[in-house]
Amino acid sequence: MIVSAGRTIRLGLGVLAIIALPGLVAAGVARGTAGIVAVALGLCLVGFFFTASKVVVSVVARRARAMVLPAALGTYLMKIVILGALLVSLEGSSTIDLTAFAWAIFVGVFGWLGAELWVATHTRVPFYDPALFRAREDSRRDTLNM
Repeated sequence: MIVSAGRTIRLGLGVLAIIALPGLVAAGVARGTAGIVAVALGLCLVGFFFTASKVVVSVVARRARAMVLPAALGTYLMKIVILGALLVSLEGSSTIDLTAFAWAIFVGVFGWLGAELWVATHTRVPFYDPALFRAREDSRRDTLNM
């Protein structure tokens, strides 16, 4: 990958922390302790899922570029399985408020996506590999000069 994942992860986690402050207060007032637990768990889940994806794809991109898509799809499958198992295990639970949990995930995902969009639009990144482009241009010039 041309851009490291660190900047996106730091900003994404910062946005989640900012979302957590009013989210925990609102959930506590509206839903009590179960709401606070739900918001905390939902935002932690969003942070874990996005961070895991970024780290895995970044590491794989540095070592084996051809394996980036399988790595991304594998992490996606892992997240779907974990989320499904978590939702099935939480069904009917009084420890966590599922409405607050869903809203925390919804707001957390859009907050993280906003952070990713900000990093993508404020980072100067070439849309091509400059070294590869330069090598192709040099070989074309050498061919034309013969």
